[in-house]
Amino acid sequence: MPKSRAYQDELMVYLQDSQRAIAYLNAALEEGDPEFFLLALRNLAQAKGKAVNFISDAGLSEPGQLVLEWHQFLVLLKELGLELAVKETSQVA
Repeated sequence: MPKSRAYQDELMVYLQDSQRAIAYLNAALEEGDPEFFLLALRNLAQAKGKAVNFISDAGLSEPGQLVLEWHQFLVLLKELGLELAVKETSQVA
């Protein structure tokens, strides 16, 4: 029986495809959990060979939580060939 590859290895291959990577990030965003989205973004950056300095700072977040400053986020998106878009939702406060 052939050895199966580890999940993380498979994910790195999967995220090489731009359309899959975009779908992956959008799915993570739809979860509504910023921590989950940052984990997905870190996975994509790793797959694309980008070094990202995610920080954990008790003054900014809970211990162990991922934090990425706004400017770092925008720079990373640009390096990954992505951009941020805003759209209207049907939920108006």
